[in-house]
Amino acid sequence: MSAFWAGNVYLLVSMLFGAASQIVFKALFNEVGPLVWPPTQLLAHPGAVMRIATALILLGGAFVFWMMSISRLNLSYAYPIACASALLVACFSVFFLGEAVSLRMWLGTVLIVLGTIFLSLN
Repeated sequence: MSAFWAGNVYLLVSMLFGAASQIVFKALFNEVGPLVWPPTQLLAHPGAVMRIATALILLGGAFVFWMMSISRLNLSYAYPIACASALLVACFSVFFLGEAVSLRMWLGTVLIVLGTIFLSLN
């Protein structure tokens, strides 16, 4: 596999891991409530430590795959593509958290992603 294709695969995995970590964190906060300091109510919640560990592992994996991606791709190419993860998070929020996303929110998210991609074009 060429460096370009491998870089794109790593980029996709990074985006998926990053989006998944945000969904795991948000699902936990939906059950426990807003994060406060010190986070005693969060850590006392059943299964919270495991979910926090899972989200942090996903976040760490996203970082590792991001580094693998940008070591093979131009950053000016990879970063705008990575911004499309906003669409992944919105989709995951609908499917896994049952959040309602209005048409205006969808359009705004798509416009932000497209704007970032257009800015990066040579």
